[in-house]
Amino acid sequence: MKKTILLGAAIVVLVITIAGVALASSYKTTLTITSLNAPLIDGKYTLEVKVIMNYGPFGGSQPLNDGIVQVYGQDGTFYRNFTMSNGVATFYLPPGTYTVYVASLHYTFTIDLSQSRLATLSYAYLVS
Repeated sequence: MKKTILLGAAIVVLVITIAGVALASSYKTTLTITSLNAPLIDGKYTLEVKVIMNYGPFGGSQPLNDGIVQVYGQDGTFYRNFTMSNGVATFYLPPGTYTVYVASLHYTFTIDLSQSRLATLSYAYLVS
């Protein structure tokens, strides 16, 4: 009887462990870049950087408020803005390639701005 209970408990622990590993492996930082339907303003494109803090499968997610986002142009230009309560920092930039640095999270990516873009960063807080 005790062996049956112990065996059943071991199987339950094993199943829970496998399920946890499967959930954890899908929890990672992702960056998605999509087109943004925004008009040119004085020859400049709109770049929106949206930062979502992802706290894991059971922790939920929420926009990053007051996060520092810096954009560096290849010609040495520099832009800085803060995310609003919806997690979005907006920039109006001439066409070109830019390095975007989400300073609050020490996360960097490069984007080619040949049209208006939305870059959505879902940051895996507990892993990154």
